[in-house]
Amino acid sequence: MIKGLLIILVFQCIGEAIKALTNVFLPGPVIGMVLLFIALCLWRSVPSPVAQASGSLINLLPLLFMPASAGLFFLDSRFDDQWPAIIGAIVIGTLLSLLFNGLIMKRLVK
Repeated sequence: MIKGLLIILVFQCIGEAIKALTNVFLPGPVIGMVLLFIALCLWRSVPSPVAQASGSLINLLPLLFMPASAGLFFLDSRFDDQWPAIIGAIVIGTLLSLLFNGLIMKRLVK
């Protein structure tokens, strides 16, 4: 599992390096994730250490949403009239994300 985490971390670091050198607007971890996806497509399979590590990380995915949702409770009083927009953005963003991921999974499973 450590080997798989190391591979994922190396791709994240490569993404961060590309971000720092090129100053693109994408976050470094996203660039690294795209590079990992391309590498996995070229390998035509997922190495077992990467599969094991990513499976463990997927189980921890709900923890990544906690900081963003906890931050909503500490908004200043200036945002009192913005709650409909905030809730709308959260709901629409979640629905679009689910739809997009569902369509990608449906296409990749074929």
